Amino acid sequence: MYIRTRLLLFILVVGAIFISCQKEITYDNADPNGVITPPGGVTTPPGGGGVTGSFTAKIDGTSFVANTVATANRESGVIVLYGLSSSDKKNILLRVADSGVHNYTFTVNSMSNFAAYTDSALSPVAAFATNQWPTEGNYGNLDITSIDTTHKTMSGTFSLKVYRSLDNKQRTISNGVFTNISYSTNGSQQVNSKDSFRVKIAGTDFLYTSLTGVNYFGTISVSASNAGGSPTVGISVPNTATPGTYAFDSFTYIGQYNPSNSVFLAADGGNVTILENNTTTKRIRGTFNFLANTAFTHDPPNIQLTEGYFSVGYN
Repeated sequence: MYIRTRLLLFILVVGAIFISCQKEITYDNADPNGVITPPGGVTTPPGGGGVTGSFTAKIDGTSFVANTVATANRESGVIVLYGLSSSDKKNILLRVADSGVHNYTFTVNSMSNFAAYTDSALSPVAAFATNQWPTEGNYGNLDITSIDTTHKTMSGTFSLKVYRSLDNKQRTISNGVFTNISYSTNGSQQVNSKDSFRVKIAGTDFLYTSLTGVNYFGTISVSASNAGGSPTVGISVPNTATPGTYAFDSFTYIGQYNPSNSVFLAADGGNVTILENNTTTKRIRGTFNFLANTAFTHDPPNIQLTEGYFSVGYN
């Protein structure tokens, strides 16, 4: 069960990159409990202001108000909505493949549409999500009712049932409403011109359109992907990682290859070598190789990723 939770965290990090790599919002100041505190206590989402529009819901009947961050991002075929209340240490993230104004559903097997909820006051700190449930089913909806492309705002409603396989706990999120939330359409490209990423997949050079690095909940994640979020190659390591060679596992050092939004493969063996992790300049460099197989079951397709290298700045 813990394996699934740890891998889910990496998936969520990749989804959250579309927001976290914005200049206006950083996750640098996450405390050990996973509470995100913006610099100076104020976060300015795209569009200006501490919180634009409104983002509210009920979590097991208790009111949730995103009073610290309420924002969205729309690009590369993906929409991400994010609401954070640092006062009660809770946040909600919704990520869907972009179909514009649409009623989206969240199912267990969907790798393109998922939603997550984190309560950093709980111990251990781990995400609840729509794609962690042990049985098939529809575990929620996101209904985007309007997108104003002139003012770059969106509105809609959502309801979710999220589950945490780590301890079999669940939460019901109801009456979710976001109104005139500002969304951004830039920022998912390379962090700066020094960033680079390369790898061969089954002997062929992997080509990508976006490269991102993020430091989130104690984990540095590097993701190279194409429009719509796939194919994607990602590496996740602890933010305390020091130079050395580490075997990929399901807990600490994670390798990921998603050929599509519906196929999720994980490192089944292989290594990542950290060449540099400079926490002052916020840059990580390394090499990697791994065999990609079906997550959790180790079943084929047995795809080899070789000659991997990354040099990326992270927020």
